[in-house]
Amino acid sequence: MPWSETKPMDQRTQFIADYLRQSLDMTKLCQLYGISRKTGYKWIGRYVERGPQGLEDRSRRPDTHPNQTASEIVEALIEGRQRHPTWGAKKLLAIVEKKHPEWSLPGRSTVCEILSRHGLVAKKRRRRIIGHSGKPMAQMLAPNDIWCADFKGQFKTGDGIYCYPMS
Repeated sequence: MPWSETKPMDQRTQFIADYLRQSLDMTKLCQLYGISRKTGYKWIGRYVERGPQGLEDRSRRPDTHPNQTASEIVEALIEGRQRHPTWGAKKLLAIVEKKHPEWSLPGRSTVCEILSRHGLVAKKRRRRIIGHSGKPMAQMLAPNDIWCADFKGQFKTGDGIYCYPMS
């Protein structure tokens, strides 16, 4: 006998169907499905409010963020950047602050993030990566084909006299 696979949406639909039949009271119905009464009432309320779509999972993303920059500030910064595409966050903040001294403006890094989020910052071109500096220029086909020596400059010999190899 194969395992029966159930999905949360199917269980919620079955819960609502059992509730609408009124064969069990709410406490026993919630015990049967292994949920709290608060959760049971929540699903019933969503079903009554929105129908079967109300039983689908909702986004867990918060609706608002307490530190979110006000929309009028974002619009002013974006408008300033569109007028002057070469201006950076520091100059845009100074200009917006002159126009609206009563606004509590965000920091420079936040303005940079806002401009980047709205596609107003050009991506930095990646530098071409040149190989390792010790990489040989010639191709080596056999052992001892290429000989090299590192020149470190003059050095002292055992008797204390300097040796200048390149002179």
